Amino acid sequence: MMRQVVVLVLASLGLVACGSTSNGGGGGGTYYGLDGTSLGDVSTPTDATVGADGALTDTGTKADVAADVPQPATLKTCIAASQCAIDACKANWTATCGATCANATATDAAPTAAALLDCSVKKCLQGKCAGATPPTQKCMDDCAASDCPNELIGCWEQGATPGTKGCSTILGCLTGCDNAAERFTCQAACYNAIDKASETQFKALSACVNANGGKTEPCAKESLSCLADGKTGSGSCYDVQDCIGKCASADTTCQGACYGNGSGTAQTQLLALLDCVNTSGADKCLAPTITCATPTGSTGCVDTATCVGACAAGATQSACIMNCLHKATSGGAEAFAKLAPCMQKNCAGCTGSACQSCAGSKCLSDALNCNSN
Repeated sequence: MMRQVVVLVLASLGLVACGSTSNGGGGGGTYYGLDGTSLGDVSTPTDATVGADGALTDTGTKADVAADVPQPATLKTCIAASQCAIDACKANWTATCGATCANATATDAAPTAAALLDCSVKKCLQGKCAGATPPTQKCMDDCAASDCPNELIGCWEQGATPGTKGCSTILGCLTGCDNAAERFTCQAACYNAIDKASETQFKALSACVNANGGKTEPCAKESLSCLADGKTGSGSCYDVQDCIGKCASADTTCQGACYGNGSGTAQTQLLALLDCVNTSGADKCLAPTITCATPTGSTGCVDTATCVGACAAGATQSACIMNCLHKATSGGAEAFAKLAPCMQKNCAGCTGSACQSCAGSKCLSDALNCNSN
């Protein structure tokens, strides 16, 4: 019944995660040691080749030059070290593909980069992405975003100061990095452009996605708070969902503005509805749907039931039902809320006079109450 609203609200959450799902470089981090060794532990021969078994061998044939090997301590930040590794590894992720980058990382950047490395190695290279040979960039990106959010954000933050933009701006910005030549660096710039309050909101969202195994649906509160930049207004829950329903499915700016225009009570009511739909299914959420619909009209229970029954299944059904309930009187909506569960249980699929007959025989008390309201 309300699934369309859920889809409209949460359509952008796949973009909220720190890494994208495209095949371009970025989002994953630094993957150098299959055994979990940190950046400070990695030592790469000055002239090295990687054998079939993945081992590094010092060839001793020529000295390294800046054109092909990063020089010691030239990578001053975790961002630079991670981008270096991504460029080096590209679509051929191995245990040692970013070793030269690790060796060139400055001392101040090493601890932050090592934290991302250790998490990525254990949870991605040896974990979720271990089945692929070699692991794909998409898998590395998705895994680091969902399983290593603290380490990933810590890398982005290293050496940076908060910006001035709101949390809502980061979603579109991250999407815009998909085709960037240095996508990881681009993503870091998106994060560092937001202000301190927005950093807190984005971290809360990332932590929620991480706690739910990468699932975004349970994180509606955190997502909408970020999209609305933490704002509240005076609109009702009906006003918010009606506004969201008019936004394009991928227009997170529009969705966030709608949510931010709702009062604190309206936002709480919408979140309760979304949580019910996510956990129980739309058909089990009539009560929070009616609460969100904010019935203030003049339509009685019988006409409300007829209106709801005429809502065609499909993408617009939830909006249709919400409008029917909004036009009802408070008494009519309350009576409908009592009748509907009985009808769903005993008269599912009925139409026209068959519904009236079924209501009279299976739900008489609730039907009489509906007739009088």
